Amino acid sequence: MSTVVIDGLDSRTTSDTVKNFCQNFGKILNCYIKCNQCIVTFAEKHNAEEFIRTSPHRIDSNGSVTATWKVTLNRTFPLNQRPIINSTDNTRLTIRGTFEQLEEPNLVRYFSQYGHVRMCLPNPSQGSATITFDDRISCERVLKESRHFLNGRSLIIEPYTATTITTVDDNESNKRMKYSDPNESTLSILTSRFEHEKEQLLNEQIRLQSQFQERIQLFEFEKQQLNEYLLKQQHDFHHQVKHYQYLLQQSLDEITNKDKQIEQLKQENKDIDDLLRQSVHDNEQQQIHLKKREEVHNQTKRKYEELYKAYMKLKDNSTIQGDKDPIGPKTPIANTNLIINKPKSTIDDVRKK
Repeated sequence: MSTVVIDGLDSRTTSDTVKNFCQNFGKILNCYIKCNQCIVTFAEKHNAEEFIRTSPHRIDSNGSVTATWKVTLNRTFPLNQRPIINSTDNTRLTIRGTFEQLEEPNLVRYFSQYGHVRMCLPNPSQGSATITFDDRISCERVLKESRHFLNGRSLIIEPYTATTITTVDDNESNKRMKYSDPNESTLSILTSRFEHEKEQLLNEQIRLQSQFQERIQLFEFEKQQLNEYLLKQQHDFHHQVKHYQYLLQQSLDEITNKDKQIEQLKQENKDIDDLLRQSVHDNEQQQIHLKKREEVHNQTKRKYEELYKAYMKLKDNSTIQGDKDPIGPKTPIANTNLIINKPKSTIDDVRKK
């Protein structure tokens, strides 16, 4: 047989619900709930080990629970009393403060910011109160705060501790004291204290192991999420790189085409410049030719004018001579014909030149 302790149960969870859930791991011999804990006894040890290994479990919709081994210690008690047993509930806190601070509405209103308050039991006569949350995480949130203030004064927050002292009848204890050795009594007290401290250390070890397992599971979950996120980011990065490479190739192709167009435009501009220079040269040649023709025309014009003046002068001279010698008209006429024919030969000579 192997006994397992299930912590973190909700007040609405019943033993039948826990038993039906645990039967999935193996045969159950006993199952009962005590102080928000469920004690389950498996018929086979390996079933209990599997149940603890797969902890935490979600038995119902009220939250997850953790499973640990039940620790049983053989104790030797002193003569007149049993040792003080401190059992710490992970969902309860002890509050110490003034009478006004320990009123139930004030406590519920203040501690509701850390989680749902299941129960509040004020005890103003002793200057304390007990707060019960739905889960252990709410208690941890409260304990993480270094200082708490309510109604302008500080509160003292402590983990809840239940103390049980069982006394023995005075007559029986007196009888035992008569026959007991003082050294033996001291030894039994020390032994009980040692056993009590040992139990506390074991409980603390179990609690730390449970927290360690929870942290490991949380770490694995966060690691898996981080790996998925990194894979997604890597995929997006490669996709963006391919997209940018495609855009870069397009830009390079466009730049190459632009360079080709620029080269073509340069060649066209060069051809146009050559044509312009040739046109300018032709225009200059035409201007020179026109100037030469104009000079020849002016020279010819001047010669014609000179010949015309000479002709008119000869004509005037011949007219005057004709008036003086009317008998011989042939000579002036012949001279006139010679003078008239002379410019023609001169014009022909100019044209030949």
